[in-house]
Amino acid sequence: MARLFELRSHDGDGDLQAIVDLDKVCLVRVEKTAGHYYERIQVRFVDGREDHTIVPPQGAQRFIDAYRQHLAG
Repeated sequence: MARLFELRSHDGDGDLQAIVDLDKVCLVRVEKTAGHYYERIQVRFVDGREDHTIVPPQGAQRFIDAYRQHLAG
């Protein structure tokens, strides 16, 4: 079972590479406003730190699926 989630993306603002240790995640909150396709992911880590920029909208479903699989394993 993968413990790390890696995401790479490129857009007009530049490159993003995020590596998240799924063992350190204690809460994932998905916010989606009515009429909008993209989701906002809020990740809280066991040390109390929160981040909403680590997973961009285009990687949201992949991250959620990886976290679910991690918890199930």
